[in-house]
Amino acid sequence: MKKILLTFVFIGLCGIAANAQLGKIKLDKAVDAASKGVKSFTISDAEIIAYTNEYMQWMDEHNPLCKTTDTDKGIKAVADRLAKIASAIPADLVKELHLNVLAYYVVDVNAFACANGDVRVFAALMDLMTDDQILAVIGHEIGHVVSKDSKDAFVAALRISALKDAAGAIGGNTATALTDSQLGDLAEALGNAQFSQKQESAADAYGYEFLKRCGKDPVNMATSLGVLLSLQEEAGAAENSKFNKLFSSHPDLKKRIDALNKKSK
Repeated sequence: MKKILLTFVFIGLCGIAANAQLGKIKLDKAVDAASKGVKSFTISDAEIIAYTNEYMQWMDEHNPLCKTTDTDKGIKAVADRLAKIASAIPADLVKELHLNVLAYYVVDVNAFACANGDVRVFAALMDLMTDDQILAVIGHEIGHVVSKDSKDAFVAALRISALKDAAGAIGGNTATALTDSQLGDLAEALGNAQFSQKQESAADAYGYEFLKRCGKDPVNMATSLGVLLSLQEEAGAAENSKFNKLFSSHPDLKKRIDALNKKSK
């Protein structure tokens, strides 16, 4: 399967995969504002969703989004497979969280979710896993949404990105439109974000219960992490390994797998 490398920085909200940083974004002078250190930053939930919606529209426009109507057989196959996998998610959960699960046709092993319910899975990750393991990854990412990890990461990125210069214009539940450079700056901030080990373990536990709710064997949460552990072992300790950031961002895979396996006993 031929996939396309992205030429800019990806959002880094994934729970069990790598933060993909494949390039640099040319930012305008607004980036310099990031060093000013805004101490206070308040934003409503409605504004967060509005900004997230705008951000994800930008991401989807600038990435090879897999669609079931695509004329490319490879892209269509990925979209069809993911749609089938996602169909196992209970309808009430989809409605409650406004879930929208789609794939990017790229070579990176990654997945992420945003506070608005958008979940994106990278095609290269799908190449490595079974359908139920992919569903486990989706459940893990949804876990970060439910626990507000994704929301908190987004707010933190806003706080340190160029967008914070617009803080004075934020209010009254009205989100100001973002420029390309502000969106790029936001992507860079999110690309450097990491969840804590506690957050990751909680998302693992959510993914485990999520699989049961979907009528699937919850052991697939552990085996999906096992796929990443195998990559880690294959990559070794080489500093220039393409998986280096994946494992530095998400350590203790063995402990997380062991914790999940204990739940299955």
